[in-house]
Amino acid sequence: MRFLPPLTFLSLALAVSFFSGASTSLASQKPNILIIFADDLGYADIGVHGSKAVPTPNIDALAASGVRCTSGYVTSPYCSPSRAGMLTGKAQTRFGHEFNPHVGKDSELGLPLDQRTIANVLHEAGYATSLVGKWHLGFDKPHHPNSRGFDEFFGFLVGGHNYQQHSNADPEFQTGHSHNMIYRGDKLQKLDGFLTDIFTDEAISFMDRHQEQPWMLYLAYNAVHTPLEISPTISARLPADVTDPDRRGYLALLLGLDDSIGRVTDYLKKTGADKNTLIFFVSDNGGSGHKPYLAYNTGVNTPLRGNKGQTLEGGIRVPFIVSWAGHLPAGQVYQHPVSTLDFLPTACAVADVKPAPELEGVNLLPYLKGETKSAPHVSLSWRFGPQKAIRQGNWKLVDARDFDAKTQSGWQLYDLSKDIGEKNDLAAEFAEKKTELAKIWEAWDSHNIAPRWHGSFTEDPSAPAPPKKQAPANAVRTN
Repeated sequence: MRFLPPLTFLSLALAVSFFSGASTSLASQKPNILIIFADDLGYADIGVHGSKAVPTPNIDALAASGVRCTSGYVTSPYCSPSRAGMLTGKAQTRFGHEFNPHVGKDSELGLPLDQRTIANVLHEAGYATSLVGKWHLGFDKPHHPNSRGFDEFFGFLVGGHNYQQHSNADPEFQTGHSHNMIYRGDKLQKLDGFLTDIFTDEAISFMDRHQEQPWMLYLAYNAVHTPLEISPTISARLPADVTDPDRRGYLALLLGLDDSIGRVTDYLKKTGADKNTLIFFVSDNGGSGHKPYLAYNTGVNTPLRGNKGQTLEGGIRVPFIVSWAGHLPAGQVYQHPVSTLDFLPTACAVADVKPAPELEGVNLLPYLKGETKSAPHVSLSWRFGPQKAIRQGNWKLVDARDFDAKTQSGWQLYDLSKDIGEKNDLAAEFAEKKTELAKIWEAWDSHNIAPRWHGSFTEDPSAPAPPKKQAPANAVRTN
């Protein structure tokens, strides 16, 4: 028998002790939480949903690593209210955040100050919290991310931003409403590069700096929102047969978004943090797929009907992935309706925090693991200006009057199990079901309040008519 020298035994013992201690430390640390928001991503534009336009291997791999929710919903078909609902775990119509904060006093625009965010909750639970990317929930200091529970903020405050960053360019405006201003906290940054890549660098830096502490990162990309700018490093990968410049710009942003998600997930795997990180991936609303509507970006929502800004499925049903290596089943498809309302209650569960009683979402983990067989929600409801909707089981009742009056106002009823494209209105045939669901929606709506500010003229009939003067040629829409 060959005996090891004493020093080798000591070294082996120390190594075993070190790795055992590291494992114990990781196991005892509360799970990290990563929320990745895409902006205006079309339901049908990712490979796992059947797209052949450009490959999205990293988004597809994220879906394969966890649970893909085919009936995943946001709380609004618009950027800012959708984010307000996710961050608070409550329908944003409960506290008047129904529209994007467009015009008014900064002190009155943004996520109401009496609302607590997921960052508030997790910061108090010992988490390092960060927002990287788009805020769009207020502009002044009280509404600033650093005042809403986020320890760190790197990004922009408004609804849209250019992608090409040039450190030698003098900004046209020096206010939080500008579309060419990136901040670290409240300090203006001078940057070079493409914004999607810059946000990814910052996200990885945050995760790397907080390996010894549980963290929550809200990574809010502005891709694939307009402007449809093409990164020089992406242009050669665009398909030659796509000649529409808008579609080429959109697909370039999508390729860059997918690359960045791959960089983030690769970092988690290389450091072993993937086994201790719960990941959510969604879009803030559906793709904006038809001209000249809103921030048109060519996003495709097929087979869903409708687009960003509508309570039809194409406006509120989005790509929705939940992944947690070793804790959630890999490669699973979950069909019951789920919502971004569920992010905060689920985060409370993994962080061992008692959720506030007014939260409207649920802890998704027992459902996604298959431990609870019933549907997470009896029903889900929406209100967006004159538009409204409710889904209960496979039934969808919707009044999605279109901004150009092509959709007639009034309730329409669809069986989504047979008609995901909302083409066959069953309201006359199933009048009792229509009445039943309308009453449930009205009971839900009775707990909402009036909007705290007007939306844009197109979404909010009570809004003042827009001014007739032309916007500057270099303006970026913030819808």
